[in-house]
Parts: sequence; C-alpha cells; structure tokens
Amino acid sequence: MGAVRYSKDAPFTDPVVRCDSCNKIIRTETLRKLGMCECGNRKIRNLQTYTQDEGKKMAEWGIDPKFLELFQAVGNE
Repeated sequence: MGAVRYSKDAPFTDPVVRCDSCNKIIRTETLRKLGMCECGNRKIRNLQTYTQDEGKKMAEWGIDPKFLELFQAVGNE
C-alpha cells in the first residue's frame, strides 16, 4: 500500500524531501510552513536514499513507516 500512496504517478505526499543545496532532509510540512530550507534554499528534491542517522531522525519525527519501507533492500529470489 505504501508503494501506491508514494508513487510517482500519485499526488505528491512524501513526508520528507532533501534540500538541493545543503543536502539536509526536511519535513514537507516544515517546508510548506517556512517556504524554504533552513539554509534559505527553495529548491528541493525527492528523497532517494538516507543515512542511518537520517533514518533515526525520521523515526523520531514519526514519519510513516510505509514511506520508510520504500527504501528497504529487496532480496533476489
């Protein structure tokens, strides 16, 4: 179900994006409030990967586990 909700063909609902300038992750709700990243940049991109520390931060933020599942390794069966 997470794959459908966060699909490129669905309306944009990603809860976290990445600043194109400083590369920090930022909550989409924060971006909507501030209109920019903490660094002042307004250009963002979809999250493609994240570090362990960023994963911990997103867990603390309460980011939807279905969103985080999209980044899990896929086994070769």
